[in-house]
Amino acid sequence: MGDIEAFYRAGKDKLFGYLVRMTANHDLSADVMQESFVRYIEHYGSGPCQYSLLYRIARNVLTDHFRRNNRFTYMDDDVVEDNCVTPEQTIVARDAFQQVLNAMQKLKPDDREILSLAAGDGNLSYQQIGEITGNSEANVKVRIHRARLKLREILKKGGA
Repeated sequence: MGDIEAFYRAGKDKLFGYLVRMTANHDLSADVMQESFVRYIEHYGSGPCQYSLLYRIARNVLTDHFRRNNRFTYMDDDVVEDNCVTPEQTIVARDAFQQVLNAMQKLKPDDREILSLAAGDGNLSYQQIGEITGNSEANVKVRIHRARLKLREILKKGGA
């Protein structure tokens, strides 16, 4: 059980970040994250811990959710306040974050997914992203580059 607990502690924030970037919805991301870990532990808890498998499960849970609901929902204004940051900095950061999330929602789902996997604190390598998405490492690099260019264009146009 110690391995699973360490696996959860090490992976929960990274998986949650991926899900927020995919959905722009805090509550949905939390629900999908928990469901993903539950499914992982139920089916693969006795084997070695694999982040690529966890992300694939999360991706499937998210796909199931969107198929059932047939729509995307947007993030609430729930932002955890940091005591080391001024209120003005918090507002600017929240606005910038929301602009990027809104721009990402305008990308095609495949582009949004590949950027969501690559974004953040560098927790997934191109090889791991390839395992999750079923693509080669070279293809992942190309897709990430193209998706970043598209996102940059959307942001230059003011997110429109």
